[in-house]
Amino acid sequence: MIMMASPNEAAIEEAIVETALSDEDKRARLQAIRKASTAALGQIAQRSSDAEVAKMALRKLDDPTVLAGVAKASPLRAIAKLAIAKLDDEALLATLAQSAHDAVIAKTAVKKLDNQQLLAEVARSGADPMVCRTAIKRITDQRLLSDVMRGDVDDSSRRLMVNKTTDQNALADLACGQDADADVRAAAIAKLDDQRLLAKVATDAALADSRRLAVERVRNGNVRARIAKTDPDEGVRRAALERLRSQRLLTEVARSGEHPDARALAVQELEDKTTIIDILVSDPDERVRDTALRRTDDQRWIADVADQDPSWQLRRDAVRRMKDRQAVGAIAKDDPAWQVREAAIRRVRHQATLRNRATMDKAWQVRRAAIRRVDKDQVLINRARSDDEWRVRLVAVERVSDPKLLANRAQYDESAQVRRAAVGLLKQRWVLQDIARQDTDDEVRAKASARLAELAEDAPQSAPGAADVTGAD
Repeated sequence: MIMMASPNEAAIEEAIVETALSDEDKRARLQAIRKASTAALGQIAQRSSDAEVAKMALRKLDDPTVLAGVAKASPLRAIAKLAIAKLDDEALLATLAQSAHDAVIAKTAVKKLDNQQLLAEVARSGADPMVCRTAIKRITDQRLLSDVMRGDVDDSSRRLMVNKTTDQNALADLACGQDADADVRAAAIAKLDDQRLLAKVATDAALADSRRLAVERVRNGNVRARIAKTDPDEGVRRAALERLRSQRLLTEVARSGEHPDARALAVQELEDKTTIIDILVSDPDERVRDTALRRTDDQRWIADVADQDPSWQLRRDAVRRMKDRQAVGAIAKDDPAWQVREAAIRRVRHQATLRNRATMDKAWQVRRAAIRRVDKDQVLINRARSDDEWRVRLVAVERVSDPKLLANRAQYDESAQVRRAAVGLLKQRWVLQDIARQDTDDEVRAKASARLAELAEDAPQSAPGAADVTGAD
């Protein structure tokens, strides 16, 4: 039965506390402590800012609850620590560790704990990270350590537990989750030795960086092949493929991988030419077919790609590797993509085909490529005069030697670039003088003046004769 103090006793006790806390005479304060009850001693030890007074009160205390109150509330860290040193009740110490506002005091309480369950509770409590780490360091029960590691704790605590734990399943669970930061997950994976659990992380981890680190340590080729075929992350697929050595498994990935990049990477490592050809003609993705194309030297299949592949990029690449010049010439005329026709015409030697494409092709890029290789002067002259595209006329002018054509283009071509190129090849000084005075483009006039300076050492030309007369378009 709890005995209630009488009003008179309560007043006396309050007076004792006030004297101990605030009397100017130190001897009076110490004398008050000698008269104080346990409850009053607790108040004095909690509230006093005088370390000597607080220590004296604390020496007379042995009630665990009062000691815990002093440890929690004293403004003096040294007094709080002394209170904890006298406290042996682990439940009170655990409560103090979780509720103390001063992390140093809480940490001091934790250091007196031996009860593994209470240490786990402190570690899980969300207290100051320093306090949690102190609790974790004292946990030796691997089951409890694993439970804490699976809970909601900060990354510094998780990192410490990863270093302490021997529980492979807990490490795998941590690596598979997405709560811990990348360094902690990496540390967990580095401690995994169980190949079954590594395969689980490599396959099931929520985050790609964990799957990639795990797959780098997986030794099972079938697991690597499955990941290479199906993982949604390109980096993980690549990591799996880089460690595949089996041609059977590489073929499996090349034929049935869900992602084109994985199939292409697998094709790069294939040795069987027949498999490469099969993929070249059947894979739906042009990147994969392109990789297969680079891996074959079979001219029959290269020609087949150049003629039939739905991708103009692949047809163009195949044309560049074809040895059948006649077939290349046919492609230069018939392919629907100008990029392919241009690549083909660059390899054509047959002058009739070159002349035809220089004149008839609807793409100026192809006409220009043909003009660069055609030998017939009249074709060059015609294209220099009449082609709709100035870049074709430019190439024709650069290759032509007819002085009339050069004078005509230097004066009348609508493109300043073409006029400038023609001026650079002209020898008729009187034409150059006209251009230097009259051309509407600054660079053309400057080019004409520079060309005149180049010809200055030659004898001046006579008045223009029949050979110098040019007609406008």
